[in-house]
Amino acid sequence: MTTGLFGIARTALLTHQTSLQVVSQNVANAETPGYSRQRPMLSAATPVRMPYGNIGTGVRFDGIERQRDVLLDRAFRTASTLLGESTYRRDTLQQVEDIFGEPSDSGMAATLDQFWSAFSDLSTTPGSLSAKAVVQQRGRQLAQLFNDYDTRLTGVREQVTSRLETSVAEINQLAEQVAELNDRIVTSEAGGSVAADLRDRRDLLLDDLSRLAGTRVESQKDGSVSVLIGNSTLVDGSSARELRLAPDPPVPPPAVTPSDMPVKLLLGNSIDRLAPLAGELKSMVDVVNTDVPTLRSRLDTLAASLASTVNAAHSAGFVFPTGTIPGTAAGNFFDAGTVTDPVRAGTIRLDATIAANAANIATSGDAAAPLDNAVALALSALRNDSTSVSWTSPSGETETAGFNTFYRTTVTRIGLDVRSADDDVTVRTTLADQADTRRQAVSGVSTDEELIMLMRVQQSYVAATKLIKTADEMLQTILSLV
Repeated sequence: MTTGLFGIARTALLTHQTSLQVVSQNVANAETPGYSRQRPMLSAATPVRMPYGNIGTGVRFDGIERQRDVLLDRAFRTASTLLGESTYRRDTLQQVEDIFGEPSDSGMAATLDQFWSAFSDLSTTPGSLSAKAVVQQRGRQLAQLFNDYDTRLTGVREQVTSRLETSVAEINQLAEQVAELNDRIVTSEAGGSVAADLRDRRDLLLDDLSRLAGTRVESQKDGSVSVLIGNSTLVDGSSARELRLAPDPPVPPPAVTPSDMPVKLLLGNSIDRLAPLAGELKSMVDVVNTDVPTLRSRLDTLAASLASTVNAAHSAGFVFPTGTIPGTAAGNFFDAGTVTDPVRAGTIRLDATIAANAANIATSGDAAAPLDNAVALALSALRNDSTSVSWTSPSGETETAGFNTFYRTTVTRIGLDVRSADDDVTVRTTLADQADTRRQAVSGVSTDEELIMLMRVQQSYVAATKLIKTADEMLQTILSLV
């Protein structure tokens, strides 16, 4: 233990020099992402007991304190999880909404109206081949639009699935890095010091994990952290479990293979589905397993109902391709599909006979009357049928409506989902910003505050040098008296 004026001045110089380095580190990293402000911890050195009382021995440097609040970190990560979830969902649903692009002169609503109007026009001139050609063209356009919607939905799903695979790989990489930092932090802090820079790097990784997967962090006594995803442990000390993406086929398998095979997330060697999910991961799985399949199911139901209803009305009629009487029974207007490959939005098309020759389109309901328009009128009247489409939701609720109404309801629901997601993003952005502001108030670096601290440390350092000078002058005075 150093005592006396020179000893006190010496420890003061060394202590304030170290404090100056800490303040300089803060200033240098004021704009470094994830950096936490550091503070030098000073205390009075242990005094020396003298016959006349205790005499102080100067200042002691106790270490560096990292300015961080665990509760504020947790609040920010919770807000970040919700923001990441709603942002990704909104952005993806906007892509889905753009597929339909309603209202539009070339969208499904307008194409359906043109299809029914073509039959209405045909009913006024049942013998017109050009009117039948228009019906053929409108039917082809309608089927092609269904096909196009289905293809673009598949594209969105494939894009999200690819992003999901990338995110799983990123989560595994972040988890490995957190586990490695856990090991380094435990080793570095074994002597009692705080590995501030390593902890900053780890917290930055934990922020990314919370946004991606809604992870929860539990601090351990040895300085490491455990990271939980769903109800399972992703990182425990220096080890991390691998997150995997796997198909999740229905059990028992359905009679008809679904267009969209569900997926599930597995952790480590577990065969159980990881749940509950959060963050961007949840939105991606929801889009792949629920949003796109539900929308495709509605389109498939609309296409299948359109094909079966139009086919039923059309096949009740007669055609006169050679002009001979009586006419022959008309076939299907749309391809009827098969048991294992039913009509869907992606497969609906004109029947081969209709696609080959518009003269095979039926207008007459009387085999002896080529100019009868009963079938054309019946097909045109389907526009106003309010029970043509019956769809059962995944929850078991049944919805019945006409073709145009069912489609408008589908598009409206997408718009409402986008609006809801956008509102969620607005609210959650505000909450995340507020949480980050509160956290930065504790751990962020304010250059103004650091400059003030810099001047205080500098003044203390200068005072210590003056103390040495004063002690030297007193020593010289004593020596001159000898």
